[in-house]
Amino acid sequence: MLFPQTIIDEIKLCAHWADRLIRSELIAGVIVSENDYTSNFTGALRREINSRSIPGLNARIQVLNPRAERRIGADACIILQSDKELKAAVFEGKWPRLSTHVNYWDSLQKGSGISHFDSQLDRQALQGAYLAAWEMFYSEEPFCSGTNHMPDFGSACVWHAEAAAVSGTRTRTLPWSDTELLFLLAKNTLKIEDIFQAICECSKGEKLPLSDIRKAFGDLGLPRKALVISYAQD
Repeated sequence: MLFPQTIIDEIKLCAHWADRLIRSELIAGVIVSENDYTSNFTGALRREINSRSIPGLNARIQVLNPRAERRIGADACIILQSDKELKAAVFEGKWPRLSTHVNYWDSLQKGSGISHFDSQLDRQALQGAYLAAWEMFYSEEPFCSGTNHMPDFGSACVWHAEAAAVSGTRTRTLPWSDTELLFLLAKNTLKIEDIFQAICECSKGEKLPLSDIRKAFGDLGLPRKALVISYAQD
């Protein structure tokens, strides 16, 4: 494991409350877009971690590559690191608006004519075996509504590999439909705390030495910035 289990449990709890808080704001209409949710979620996660004042545990936003273009097919990067090793993860956030819209959340790219979401999944796949990647579907539905395969309090998370498997079976010159999304979620939905558990216990992604951070992102290079969650033991 990357961290002791007690630290993993704290990070999981922080992720749960960050996602729950921002979903409550989405329900209330305070959050107005996918990018708004994503930036507020990572900010809330950083504050949740730092507010606990756990010795050795810290979260900060760090610029990794000021000149980076947005080519990785994901909205945000999170790096978890110990004294000597790190795990890198990315996620793409989508707000399908399943309770208010129909087939709203995907579109065709003008240049290629294929689904934008499929193209994002393709770009994520180029980053190699070291990176942990997931898709995060935001919900405006009331807590505990029990609809559309959404968790009671947070977002529906799906590992990249599961989404890519469905992507590989569909007609990519059509946008993803709500029916396809619900098929994906029905079999693969996880909570955000499940995602962090798997990354920290190293069942998803691969540990790398701190000096090998570029290796995690393959040929696409480092993203512009990341939320870095670090734990240093005395």
